[in-house]
Amino acid sequence: MNEGQIVLENVTKNFGGSVAVEPINFEIKAGEFLAIMGSSGCGKTTTLRMLAGLETPSSGEIRLNGERMNELKAHERETPLVWQTLALFPFLNVIENVEFGLKMRGVEKPERTERALKWLKRMEIEQFANRSIDQLSGGQRQRVALARALVTEPPVLLLDEPLSALDANLVVRMQSVLTRLQKELGITFVYVTHSQSEAFAMADRVVIMSAGVIEQIGSPREIYRSPASRFVAEFVGTNNIISGNIKEIKGNTMICNTAFGTIESKQEDRNTRHQKGNDVELVISADMIELSQEHTFSENEIQLQFVAEEFTGSVVTLYFEDANKNELIVQKQQREIEPLELTYGCQIFAHWNPINVFCLPDVKTE
Repeated sequence: MNEGQIVLENVTKNFGGSVAVEPINFEIKAGEFLAIMGSSGCGKTTTLRMLAGLETPSSGEIRLNGERMNELKAHERETPLVWQTLALFPFLNVIENVEFGLKMRGVEKPERTERALKWLKRMEIEQFANRSIDQLSGGQRQRVALARALVTEPPVLLLDEPLSALDANLVVRMQSVLTRLQKELGITFVYVTHSQSEAFAMADRVVIMSAGVIEQIGSPREIYRSPASRFVAEFVGTNNIISGNIKEIKGNTMICNTAFGTIESKQEDRNTRHQKGNDVELVISADMIELSQEHTFSENEIQLQFVAEEFTGSVVTLYFEDANKNELIVQKQQREIEPLELTYGCQIFAHWNPINVFCLPDVKTE
């Protein structure tokens, strides 16, 4: 079977006695939008810098189209990097910035101007061609940086948190620009971010890293709904992670004793690895929990007390406690909770379908 366009095979990176990236292995397909996500210090930017040729792997191999890249310098690779700080040249105007990479490749002035103007038009900023960089807004500078990286028509584009300095409204607009460009051009994007919303909105697949280790690789939906570890479950989404012990297994239904009482999980082909008596960790996404003022006699129903809410526009995060002060988090649209007329201290019933109870794969036993 043919390998991916980019392959990282047992790649590590050490800085002195410190390990930044443990041995990692993954492939990136041609034309894929791959996001690498994690908290600060997880190794995501170091991984991107190794792809860009700004860091050399301590061991392992990086291949592009089957060719080893480890020893190639950044300017010898066709993997331009769009920096978090954009790194535009303040002493050059807009079109001169975009032309720069072509100039370094020896492209004649008429051709590089034509190609630069084409990209400025594509980025909808051709009217700013002769402006200095300090006369542009943050979003306009971002488009110049993208045009400069793409004017050489590389097979791969690397992006290091390129939207982190933009205002929230610009971030959404630039996400649309990036997604559209990537689909139109068909080139491979490798995008590093700490933002779940950015990664999940744009990427075909997401790599989750922690402490130099890859915790999970999958589609945004797979990672959100089927986390591979407690770290991933805590890092993405708003999940309730409940410890329990398996009381009984009936077919694909697992019945667990927890601090909230008995909870059922019904996961096709996922509970077969567990045995009666095992300790488990159950994940219930906050948006999968239903609320009612009355007892519904549903599976997995508990009575709770409303203690707090976090309002973020159309979505509201609600915090509840049971009689023993165990916390449960629920996320709902504002319109869904208005009929409940929640007030501090009021009693409410919460319930969820056993199908939406995911059991983490790592099993603790006595």
